[in-house]
Amino acid sequence: MKLKFYVLTSRDFKALLRHNSPEYSNIPKENTVIVINSLSKAYEEKVKAHCEKEEIEYYITESNGTPAKGKNSVLDLFLASDNDYCVLVDGDDYLTAQGVKVYKDIANLPAPPDAVCLKNQVGMSKGKRTKPFTVNYKNLIKDFNYESLKKYAGHDHQTALRFALWRQKYFMVQRDYSEGNEIHCRVTWYSKKAAEFRFDEELVIGEDTLQMLRLKHEALINNLNMYTYNENPISYIYDYTQNGTLCQVTNNMTNFEWLKPYLTKMKEMKVAGQLHKNTTLPTLQVYK
Repeated sequence: MKLKFYVLTSRDFKALLRHNSPEYSNIPKENTVIVINSLSKAYEEKVKAHCEKEEIEYYITESNGTPAKGKNSVLDLFLASDNDYCVLVDGDDYLTAQGVKVYKDIANLPAPPDAVCLKNQVGMSKGKRTKPFTVNYKNLIKDFNYESLKKYAGHDHQTALRFALWRQKYFMVQRDYSEGNEIHCRVTWYSKKAAEFRFDEELVIGEDTLQMLRLKHEALINNLNMYTYNENPISYIYDYTQNGTLCQVTNNMTNFEWLKPYLTKMKEMKVAGQLHKNTTLPTLQVYK
């Protein structure tokens, strides 16, 4: 099976260098495809020069500034290629060296899956790894957060109340339809069949979760072969720095305007029968 690691990059050159570095991912250059999806022509040229110097396959795709647009350009390139499977990596994040081996071993399974999403995913902030992204939804829903939004974020009564209600609704939706206590189940592994499903480009934040839920629906109605990978060993590091999209759009989690379109999309999926309450995907056993 032919597997390639597609690295999506838009602005962080230093982070991009981690993917082929022996100190980080150490992805073999011949297995790497760098997808440049940036609003900066200067950044495009810088990455292009790097790829040509290092003899790494690369493509420049049209950007509108949203993560979903870039991720869809990766899927389009994968679909047009002769590769059998794609590992999609955000350029700001990185795979562990062990993670590269995990995905190569998945490709060598007797029947590789169509899609794999991550459970117990680990993050990194300011160079330090964080605990897995598992949460206590009961406590988060109970914590209405109105006073904090009003007092510390400086919102007026109506804005603080609206954000608090949206935030509470978000956690209720995640509790009912995500994977157990997971808040963010990123899909990293795609077959050609799974890559036909698009990220929602109307979302600035939440496109990964929505994509996972759409693929999960297809799996539960037997259109796809999809699993969770329990991050043992750890394969993927989500690097959420102060310069990331999440922090910029939410103003460090004090602005929740992004939740309105996300909750609207979730409601549409629920009406269409595409959300499955209190269901979980099977766990992929890479190693026995």
